Amino acid sequence: MSLQSLLATGTRAPRRILAAELIAFSSQKRAASRGRMAPNLRYKDRRKQPVVLTHQEKVEMDMARQKRDDFIAEQEKRNRKVTPLTADERALYAETTKEAAMLMTDNQARFLLSWRVNTKSNNGDAAAEFKTTIKLMKDIHHMSLDDVYDLTFILRNKGGAGCARTGRELVTLCSESGHAEATIQVVGSCLRQDATKPGVLRTRTAMFALERLRNISKAGNVRAIVMEANVARHNGLVEQATSLYNRALKIIMNPNPSTTQDKYSELQDELSSPWIELAYLHVTRGENVKAMKAYMCGLEKDDPMAYFNLARLDFHMAGNQHTHDWLYNMTKAAASGHYKAAHELGEYYANSPAEPPQPPKSFMEKLHGFAHYFNSPNINLDPKTNIHHHDAFGKTPEMRIDLACQWLKLASLNHYLPANITLAQLYLQKFIYPKGTLLKPLDPFGHSTEPDEIPNHLFSPDLAQAALTQVLTACLQISEAKSVSKTNAEYLLRAKPWSEHKEVLEVIESTESLQELKEQAEMIADAAGLDIKSTKLLPKGVPHLGFIRFHEGIRGQGLWEADEKEWLVEEDEQQVEKRV
Repeated sequence: MSLQSLLATGTRAPRRILAAELIAFSSQKRAASRGRMAPNLRYKDRRKQPVVLTHQEKVEMDMARQKRDDFIAEQEKRNRKVTPLTADERALYAETTKEAAMLMTDNQARFLLSWRVNTKSNNGDAAAEFKTTIKLMKDIHHMSLDDVYDLTFILRNKGGAGCARTGRELVTLCSESGHAEATIQVVGSCLRQDATKPGVLRTRTAMFALERLRNISKAGNVRAIVMEANVARHNGLVEQATSLYNRALKIIMNPNPSTTQDKYSELQDELSSPWIELAYLHVTRGENVKAMKAYMCGLEKDDPMAYFNLARLDFHMAGNQHTHDWLYNMTKAAASGHYKAAHELGEYYANSPAEPPQPPKSFMEKLHGFAHYFNSPNINLDPKTNIHHHDAFGKTPEMRIDLACQWLKLASLNHYLPANITLAQLYLQKFIYPKGTLLKPLDPFGHSTEPDEIPNHLFSPDLAQAALTQVLTACLQISEAKSVSKTNAEYLLRAKPWSEHKEVLEVIESTESLQELKEQAEMIADAAGLDIKSTKLLPKGVPHLGFIRFHEGIRGQGLWEADEKEWLVEEDEQQVEKRV
């Protein structure tokens, strides 16, 4: 091969590449020159860009775009078929009990499922996925943070141990997301724990929750203000607590129409009645008049607890004497269903004498009194002044015993066990006495020889036995529930029906209270010769435990006895069945 052929072979390919590049460059140059020279000629029908639109045209374009987006969203909503879930499906989604699933909505069950799945896929970051999931559920199903917070009550009270933990975690996450009521509950939980484990209020979670609580309280949330006052009182800052209680009281008594409260502001509990805590602070410092003024605010809101506490304060200030004010306030509280007020009112009618009978008036005296009443310019209609109009039903010992029995039954219907003890004593008194029936020793066999005794028309060993059976049944059930339950929800479920009113359960659930009630019931049963066993007279909801206890008196001389041999044989058969 010659030198010329080698040179031609080495330079031919680069020359071809260079020619192609020159052709492409010249084509781009010609296209660019045409674009600069006559753009409108090249794109006669091009769409105008927003930069060259007028303001009116921009508004019209935005409206058209928004209308298109709304139409697409509506079509997607129609095409999305959301079938309702069954209770079993909700239980599967939420991983909870069927009882809890029956109370929650479909969206709440879907939220729990979505939140759990997203948390597992994101390496367990529950807080980050909570915000993402709640935003997604809000956009798709219009689910709010209130719905999630309401779900926590179902999980904590109706679910198992795992659901209770999930519920508590959701309360904390709702609080961190800005939910006011959740923040109040988180602080309240820390406050209760700090009473038994000092230092809980100084933890990181509690400090952040307290900071959020103060911001909510500055916005005028009454429940947040009262909770902040409770924390101040717990820390010994009495003056600060008093100031906060007074501030909450002013907001309640003089509400601002322009201020909107959330739906939880209508809850009726200790956080919605600051007059109770404020009056307590005044009483502890000996400021009884200020305490009465605080209770008066509760009377304007028709709070039974305010009536009850004011009656007790009046009783104390009157030297432990029952006054017209005491009778009026206690009757108002008992008529509203306050269990302690009903119990105290029942004891009052059973132990106090009737008003002395008025001497008969002549026809002229009655006519003169009617004329004076008719011509009086200012007729006193104050119920406190006319409280003894109610005593028309209790002017005789028999009528007063009937009144006492009715009030005690009201307290017993609220499952207040001390009322059952008093009822049993009332049913076992063979006689009633004008100056105080329950003040006399228990006399079920009628051995009394006092001259003013009157046969008790309410005497009933059967009803007394049923009342005492309810007391011992409650002691057994509550004690077992406390020892077996792993969660508060399980405890409340096992302690039914006495857990239907939590404030009543708190009074009787302590070990000392249960032991005292048990001893009182057994002492009355032994004195009257009553065997304790389930009967048809037990109220609805009280479990039937069968035979519970023989009385320790002389067999054959009791008022209500079972056949001991028969029950012993039946118990032996039950033991054999259990072994089999």
